Amino acid sequence: MMGTVDVADIREGYLVGQRKWPALSLSFEAFSEHWQRVAREHASVPVEPADLYLCCACVAGQPEALRAFEGENAEVARAAIRRIGEDDDFLRESLQELWQRLLLGESAKVRSYSGRGPLQAWVRVAATRVALDRRRADKRHAKRAIQLPESLAAGEVSPEALVLKARFGPAFQEALRGAVSHLTEQERNVLRMHVVGRCNIDEIGVAYGVHRATAARWIERARGNIYDEVRRELCVDHKLTFSEFRSLATLLGTEVELSLGVFSTAVEAGSRGDVA
Repeated sequence: MMGTVDVADIREGYLVGQRKWPALSLSFEAFSEHWQRVAREHASVPVEPADLYLCCACVAGQPEALRAFEGENAEVARAAIRRIGEDDDFLRESLQELWQRLLLGESAKVRSYSGRGPLQAWVRVAATRVALDRRRADKRHAKRAIQLPESLAAGEVSPEALVLKARFGPAFQEALRGAVSHLTEQERNVLRMHVVGRCNIDEIGVAYGVHRATAARWIERARGNIYDEVRRELCVDHKLTFSEFRSLATLLGTEVELSLGVFSTAVEAGSRGDVA
């Protein structure tokens, strides 16, 4: 719960913002109103006043602020997008979509920046989401990710395991999809960044402003929840023995890694309306 607004804190934050961004023209009244709105919406006091000051000026539509926002965050955004796709066209189109989502129109996501963590970390998460959404929109990529790789059938795979795959592969996929849908929004985002974006726990920790150990726990908890739910459905509803389930999970291991990203992206796209 938020306590009484401390005007002195807001004024100090305003002065910090003015010192960081002297070229921007922003009234104290506009900054105070913006500060109080985000504090109410997020039930916390902003701790990054200079970043909040810049975002407030962007909300006001100041061209200088919009240019400053892009200049300040372009490098971190490019790096995040490059982790998803190296192609120059992909980078250019993703950046364009990112700036549009964050800065343009009445629904510009910059309005929702809370000031609770560094703006660059917030932009990194937003850029990763945009890039992953674009990858999901590539139907050919999604189709390749969902398909059972033929290489899984090669090598020393027992006939019994191949029978399990043929018989229970679709049920395994359906259970996996359902398990992903039951994750929290944060768990899906983190899992997607880790599996598809190949972000390590240090990078995820920085993006969310938490210690790397916390990011690692989030990933392990999400994976554990998925494993437990899929195992429960296959073993209870489809009467697989635990040994059979383990064989099937091992055989489909590569596909699980690919599908986790696709399923988490699809579920996320259907359940959220914001970017960061």
